[in-house]
Amino acid sequence: MTYPPGFPAADLELVRDLPFGPYGLRLDLLRLRERPPGPQPAVLHLHGGGWVKFGKWPVACEFLARAGFVALSADYRLAPRHVYPAQLEDVQDALRWIRAEARTWDMDAGRIGLWGISAGAHLAALGALVPGADVPAVQAVGNVSGPMDFFDPAFSFGDEPFELLGGPWRERQDLARTASPVSHVRADAPPFLHVHGVQDDEVPVSQARRMHAALTRVGAPSELVELDGGHYINDTHQSEVEGLLQRFFERQLRPDRRHPA
Repeated sequence: MTYPPGFPAADLELVRDLPFGPYGLRLDLLRLRERPPGPQPAVLHLHGGGWVKFGKWPVACEFLARAGFVALSADYRLAPRHVYPAQLEDVQDALRWIRAEARTWDMDAGRIGLWGISAGAHLAALGALVPGADVPAVQAVGNVSGPMDFFDPAFSFGDEPFELLGGPWRERQDLARTASPVSHVRADAPPFLHVHGVQDDEVPVSQARRMHAALTRVGAPSELVELDGGHYINDTHQSEVEGLLQRFFERQLRPDRRHPA
């Protein structure tokens, strides 16, 4: 893995390749070298790549680490070799690791955030909404350009293979429903922030709108921000997206502080 020049900066500590779960997966941890006393909120990042490529990328977490969070970025098993729900199981294992290792790394296992971009946002939403044995609760979810509803008419798959589901969407209807975060919305869901580009031609903005509407309908807290951009707003609108996420996690994971709107 090759990082950009100068990463990590001198004020940040990067701990690479911490093992978690039973499948040989790794996560990276990024935090300030000089930290405030006491355990800090943990925020877990899940990478994009259509569920089929890429891996953990702590570079995406720099803005949160610099804000004082213990920022983590985790691998998960990739499709098509591994079909859903393998990816969700890996997210749950990463959350279990946070709880088990909280004291070692000065994390507060009662204040956990999840976020991702595209496929990673899809898994972050599922990780927060689908219960699992001994999986700690998530207190905040950041969804950037993520697929939320595989039955959205604007998000058509046709007959081509859908790697995450192990076959064409038309032949995997039950699994597609189970793999749709919108299917798991409930009144006690943690707060969500959805950030999506209105010109997104890969994952239409209707995905964020449908998820936001479903959460709002059951009384769960949800915020929707639409930006003038396409699928890669994390690059084209990086400072704006990072600012929105940072303020959101500050509000939800540090409620005892005053935060700017």
